[in-house]
Amino acid sequence: MKTQTSPIQVPKIGVMPALGIGTWRLSGRECEQSIKWALELGYRHIDTAAVYANHEAIAPAIKGFPREELFVVSKIIYEDLHHNNVQQACERILKELGTPYLDVLLIHWPSAEVAPETTLAAMMKLKEKQLIRHLGVSNFMIADLEKLEKKHFPILTNQIELHPYLQEESLTQYCQQNGMIVTAYRPIQKGEVDREPLLQTIGAKYKKTPVQVTLRWLFQRNIVSIPKASSKEHLLENISIFDFVLTQEEMQAIAQLEAGRRYVC
Repeated sequence: MKTQTSPIQVPKIGVMPALGIGTWRLSGRECEQSIKWALELGYRHIDTAAVYANHEAIAPAIKGFPREELFVVSKIIYEDLHHNNVQQACERILKELGTPYLDVLLIHWPSAEVAPETTLAAMMKLKEKQLIRHLGVSNFMIADLEKLEKKHFPILTNQIELHPYLQEESLTQYCQQNGMIVTAYRPIQKGEVDREPLLQTIGAKYKKTPVQVTLRWLFQRNIVSIPKASSKEHLLENISIFDFVLTQEEMQAIAQLEAGRRYVC
């Protein structure tokens, strides 16, 4: 793996950096160090959630970094979806992260008990108070989003599990046609894509890894990716995808890997 001497410029999809660092299962000093390395390499998009319990590890890593250059995303846990709990939950997240605002606040999972419009209406008030800049959802399927069509909430992104083995083509098209950016979590299923012969073959052509081919494939579909990485080597691997372009034939070949294989339930 080559060394990196200057930050890589990550392009944007809409207002969102096309690549971020996911922090699920990162905590403590490992989390803090990973974020510091990520910022050094050029990452600006940091994805976290209340349930990850790592806000306070991220805080020292971003302290002193120009806030306007960061794109920080967090998510509300199930217990805080009620209208009256949303602001308190957001203020707690901001305090833990040591930041005056979030770039996006997401509903982490749709609830059978709390209508999403109730939570989103409360989040709109947070936006008016400049505590958040954008509203988002996570793990929402087409049926969940259709219920919100007449409400006209300005939902920036829907964060979903998405990778070569679960491509969510219909959901992706629905979101993009309705002005929502798709954010892919668990995008590389690292052990899986590393072993995939097709991705190995394509990668060899460009001197890239199967992981890099996968992330490039997502970028060319106008999908934001937030792969988790804890080592500087893997962080550099993930971000080094903006210096090659997959052909249409390669994009179509990767599309054939669809298997409906969901890893997060």
